[in-house]
Amino acid sequence: MEFNLFSLCYIHAQNAQNREFLTLQPKESIGIGEKTKITIENYLGGYYFFTIDDVIEKDNILYLIESKHSRDSILPSSDDIKDGLLKLMLYNNLSILQDSIGKREFRVILRLTSTTLKSSITLPNTAQNRETFMKNNNFNEKQKSILHSLNLESQKNNFTIWLENLQ
Repeated sequence: MEFNLFSLCYIHAQNAQNREFLTLQPKESIGIGEKTKITIENYLGGYYFFTIDDVIEKDNILYLIESKHSRDSILPSSDDIKDGLLKLMLYNNLSILQDSIGKREFRVILRLTSTTLKSSITLPNTAQNRETFMKNNNFNEKQKSILHSLNLESQKNNFTIWLENLQ
């Protein structure tokens, strides 16, 4: 059997996707949906292999959820949040999502969980609701800045962010 460099890279990418699919990362809080493989094809015929932490179907809409978790802090690390946002931007720009049923409507969500949060909020949200949430959870100035930036990011890029307490 003969392989070219493209074939070899393709196989390695699929293998990496399979490993990720079978692995539960300590910083991921999985359990509200189903961990799922997704293959993205671009218009030039390139294939990209990802794993989505949670997929939930509700009212015939698929919710693609990237999860990041922090056990000791109110928010996951900045790098984890940036990684989640990058994936959401990618998924949010898909022109078509198709599964075994056919073409599907979908939404993307970044789920940030922490065992130290006392309450939950969905972004984007009003300034008053964000202020109440931050006060109830004793956010410091840096965390407040991150929350305001996440709210703006979710508004501008048309996706949802869940900040949830996890017991």
